[in-house]
Amino acid sequence: MILRDRHILFFALLATLLLSACANVVAPTGGAKDVTPPRVTEAVPANHSTDFEGNKIEITFDEYVTLNNANQQVLVSPPLATKPDIKLSNKTVSIKFKEDLRPNTTYTIHFGEAVKDFHEGNLFKDYFYSFSTGEVLDSLSLSGKVLNADDKKPAADLFVNLYAASDSLHTDSLFLQPLRRMPDFITKTDKEGAFVFHGLPNQRFLVFALEDMNANLYYDLPNEKVAFLDTLVAPMDSIPLTLYAFTEIDTTQMLLESKLVEEGLIRFVFRHPATQLTVEPTSTLVDSFQMVEVWSNEHDTLCWFFTPNTMDSLSVEIHSEVDTLINNKSCLSLHYKNVKSRNDRNDRTLKVNTNLKNHLLMPGEDLLLRFNEPVVDLRLHDTSTFIVGTDTLYNTIRFEPADTCGMEYRLVATIEDTLNYALNLVDSVFYSVRRRTNKAINLRFKRAADTDFGAIAIQLCPPEGHQAVVQLLNNKGAVVAQHSIDSTGTVTFGQLMPEKYRLQAIIDADQNGKWSTGNFHRRALPETVIPYKDELDVKAGWDINLDEIWLLKP
Repeated sequence: MILRDRHILFFALLATLLLSACANVVAPTGGAKDVTPPRVTEAVPANHSTDFEGNKIEITFDEYVTLNNANQQVLVSPPLATKPDIKLSNKTVSIKFKEDLRPNTTYTIHFGEAVKDFHEGNLFKDYFYSFSTGEVLDSLSLSGKVLNADDKKPAADLFVNLYAASDSLHTDSLFLQPLRRMPDFITKTDKEGAFVFHGLPNQRFLVFALEDMNANLYYDLPNEKVAFLDTLVAPMDSIPLTLYAFTEIDTTQMLLESKLVEEGLIRFVFRHPATQLTVEPTSTLVDSFQMVEVWSNEHDTLCWFFTPNTMDSLSVEIHSEVDTLINNKSCLSLHYKNVKSRNDRNDRTLKVNTNLKNHLLMPGEDLLLRFNEPVVDLRLHDTSTFIVGTDTLYNTIRFEPADTCGMEYRLVATIEDTLNYALNLVDSVFYSVRRRTNKAINLRFKRAADTDFGAIAIQLCPPEGHQAVVQLLNNKGAVVAQHSIDSTGTVTFGQLMPEKYRLQAIIDADQNGKWSTGNFHRRALPETVIPYKDELDVKAGWDINLDEIWLLKP
C-alpha cells in the first residue's frame, strides 16, 4: 500500500514538472512589423544652435541604430578639407571635427541614408542638422532636381555644389571655380535626382552638379557627368531648379580598340568618326590574300574581313591627316600575330537577313539580302526557284551588289503589287571573303499595300529663330525616322508598321540634325529634348492626325 502511494506521488511530481516545462515563457510570434524609423531624442548641442565653439556633436536616438557607409553618406556643408570622425555608441552617433571651423558660418549636416534601426533596418532619412559658429543662423533653402539631358531620367548620386558670387568676381571667372577650388556649399541628389540645400545665406550662387568619379569635388576628369545653370540663382527666389546632366565629348581622336576578333576579322574602333584617317597593311601580302574593309554607318568602326589561313601575321599602320591620333602621334604601327589559324571553332555559316517587315516589301523598295560579312562570289543553282503568283520559275534568278563592299545584294526582279512571291535558294549560293557560305534561304513575301500601314501627322511650332529635329521612336526607344523644321508647320511620318510610337523634339541649336551634348568650358548647355505628352498607337490603315499645335518650349 505504501509502495503504491509512492508510485502515485512519483507520477504526480513528474506530471507537474512536464506541465511546468510546457508553461515556460517564449517570445510571442506574429504581430505588425516595425516600420517606424529611428527618432532623435536629444542633440548636443541642440539642432539650429548658434555660437558653436566645440568640435563634437552627439545625436541620440530612441532605439539602437547602425551606421551604413557613413563616410560617404554623411555630408557636411560647407565642405571640410578633412572628413570628420563618425562613430556609434549604443543609441548615440557622434561627429568629431578634425579641423577648425570657419567663424560666423552656418554648417549643415545631411545624414543621407547612413543611419537605420538595428532590428528592422528602417532608414533614418532626410534629416538635416544645422548650427552656426556665430550669432546668426542662416536659414534659407534651395531645392531642385538633376535629370540626364539625353533621356530626362533622374541623375542619382551627383554632388550639387554652390559657388558664391560677389560684386568683385566677374561671372566668367565664377564659371571657372568648379575647376579650381572647393564649393562653398554641397549636397547630393537622391534616387529621384532631387536635391535640397539648407542653411544658406541670402546670396547669389552658381549651381554646378558633378558625378565626381575620383571623389575630390573638382571637375578634372573628361568622363565625369556634369550639369550647371548659365545664370546665377538666389535662395530668396524660392523657385525649384532643374539641371540637365551631360558628359562632355573629348574631341581628341583616339583608337579605342584594335583587335583580332576571330579568324579573318580585325576590328578597329575609334572615339570619333575617322573620316581623316587611313588604315593600311604594311606587310607583304601573298597573292591568295583578299581583304574587304567595311565601315560602320557612323564611320567610327572599321572591320577588316580577309581570307583566312593565308598569312601568319599582319602589320598595319594608321595615319592621321590632321589631328594627332594618340599620345601625340600621327601614325600608329600595329602587329597581329597568329593571324593564320586552322582551329577556328566559330560558326562558319554566312548569316543572311532581309529588308522585309512581317513578310512585306515596302513600296518602292527592292528585295535585299543582307549579310554579316562581305560576299565576294555568287553561285546560283538550277534547283533554286522563284515563285511568282502560281508560276514557278527556274534559271531566272538574278542578284546584283547593292553596296560597294558586298554586304547587300539586290534581287533583280519586278515586284507587282497584287502577287505573292516565294524565293527558295539552296545552300552554298553566296560565298564570303572568309569562305563562309549560306544555308538554304526560303522567303515568302508580297508588296505592301497602303492599308498595311498607318501614319502620324502633327503640327509643330519651334522657338523663333531655332531649328527643331522631330524624331519618331518605336516601342524599343530606337529612332525610326526624323524631320527637321525651322518654322510652324506639319510633319508627317508615313508608312508606319502597326506599333506604339513616341515623339520627341530636339531644339537643334547647332543645326547638325542630331542631339548635341553640352560643354562646361564653353558654357554651352546640352540641347533640349522635349518628349511629346502621349504615346501613339498606330493601326494598319489608319492615320493619326494631331490637330493641336505642339509648342516646343525649351
